[in-house]
Amino acid sequence: MTLNVEALIRSLGKSYKDLVDSGLITYKSDPKGASGSPTISLDMAKEGVFLAFQREGRVLKEITLSIQHDTLKNWIFPNDLPTPLQKSMSRQWVHENFGEPENSIPPRVIMKQEIGRIERFTVEDFHIPITMQIRYDMADMVVAVTFLPTSELRW
Repeated sequence: MTLNVEALIRSLGKSYKDLVDSGLITYKSDPKGASGSPTISLDMAKEGVFLAFQREGRVLKEITLSIQHDTLKNWIFPNDLPTPLQKSMSRQWVHENFGEPENSIPPRVIMKQEIGRIERFTVEDFHIPITMQIRYDMADMVVAVTFLPTSELRW
């Protein structure tokens, strides 16, 4: 199934029901989460998209696009990306297209696990203030891109 990623991003703050009614989500399974957690999620693995919702009201609060896949070697993100994002992006390319990040966490190793750099950018021209968070691998290639309302940002 192909998803309209840009329409999903423009739907941040809308309810799960609104997304289903508009045809943006056609999955049969509902978002789920641990009992007592304020967040529920829907992992659309084949589409490379992870959606997080506030449990109360089932409001979309985060979209993560898996540009690279940890377990699949020749993974290619299967959906069209909003301009100017591409299916293969280096940190240099990101800086050339988005400028310098507003904030950055350097790469590190925690318990022998390598964690690449994370950078944060503001995204313009949306219905609400949106932040884009980009996670890189140790070779400075984009692994994942997350979009969330700036009001939900916790850095």
